[in-house]
Amino acid sequence: MRGIEAALKVYAEVEGGAFAAESLRKVYAEISPPDRKLAATLVYCSLRRQGLWRHLFMRFSKRDAGAISPHVRNALIIGIAGVVELKYFALPVLINAIIQAVKTGGSERDAGFVNAILHTVADEAPPYLAELKKSASLRDQALYRGVPGWAAALWSKDTSIADAKRLVRSVGMKTYLSLRVTEGVDRERQLEAYRASGRAAWASAWLKSSIRTAANPFPLDLPGYKEGKITPQSESSIFVGETAARHYKSGIALDMCCGRGVKTGQLASLLPHARIEAWDLSMPRVQAAERELKRLGLSERVNFKAGDALKNIPEEAPGLILLDAPCSGSGTWGRHPESKWRMTPEIVAENARLQKKLLAKAVKMIAPGGIIAYSTCSTFKEENEKVVASVMAEFSDLVEVPVERTRGFTVKGKPWGTVVWPALPWVDGFFITLLAKRK
Repeated sequence: MRGIEAALKVYAEVEGGAFAAESLRKVYAEISPPDRKLAATLVYCSLRRQGLWRHLFMRFSKRDAGAISPHVRNALIIGIAGVVELKYFALPVLINAIIQAVKTGGSERDAGFVNAILHTVADEAPPYLAELKKSASLRDQALYRGVPGWAAALWSKDTSIADAKRLVRSVGMKTYLSLRVTEGVDRERQLEAYRASGRAAWASAWLKSSIRTAANPFPLDLPGYKEGKITPQSESSIFVGETAARHYKSGIALDMCCGRGVKTGQLASLLPHARIEAWDLSMPRVQAAERELKRLGLSERVNFKAGDALKNIPEEAPGLILLDAPCSGSGTWGRHPESKWRMTPEIVAENARLQKKLLAKAVKMIAPGGIIAYSTCSTFKEENEKVVASVMAEFSDLVEVPVERTRGFTVKGKPWGTVVWPALPWVDGFFITLLAKRK
């Protein structure tokens, strides 16, 4: 299997509901390192601005999209993305490879159609794209940057047109991997080991526990990963975990929606004397979290439980609850671009209803004097400040605790919490607020 064939296979799986990163990992064993890079590049540049590529297809095609087979449609999206974005790949080679892939799964007529569209895009799209890029319209900026129009409109309603444009630019930028250095591991030595593998990296200027890389390498290939010395984690997520851990005093620390255990492992590393519980609705995610804690050498420190967080009961009233709530993931769309095309305003509203229930359950569970760290990787107020406002109105014994903010990294939420803007390739959009229950 070659890189372009692998890209088409992965893209088809993503269209069927899979996550790009997981599908890419599955095909990596079948292709060479150069083809891995090509496949990943094509998949992610196709997904980041998928709305724009579909718009260009409709603009330059005379065929109805509904009359085109999924295989041909996927080949067109990947081909248009490659024609516009790949600077190091020879255009004739790219187009020929796409056409051969179409012939394998389609027909000569489809191949001719794809060939005509890709050449038309190569010739006619650049001036049109230049006009979109310099347009003052928020709608045009959203189209150009690959952001759903409804999301840009919601940001403008939450903040301002200027801030909405800033968010459109930020979530459309290319992201790179940052690595959390496990507590007790020397960051400088880990940097030396990483650079010795021939890769570029440097210490974060914002977080003492983070290493910034200049790529998105496969984690298993990274020095120190198998030994539990480093963990792929965005700096925003690291900041949230460190903030929560900093406010632990005593008792159980509960990770209420642990997912695959990245922040659970961070808490276990930062709180070596704490008893930790971790819950998730999904048994496969709990099993993945258990493997993550085993990789870190901390599996005996955490008691995992699969089940509904609205029904689960902790061993005792926790002194710290980290509620990293299910959300739209809009702050991480640059890292997980497939997610934005699956999201709708209706799902955001549904998320907010669940988040209010989860936060209310956390308030009922937390011990008097304990701290709840409510966080999301969302940039929508409906999932952030409005959730906090609703729950604080319901429970009069709650008080917000100030978050120690990092200069250049965070801003105050309006009116509640702390917002992390997706400002750099290692920094995703996040929200966190600390709530204390009066004794």
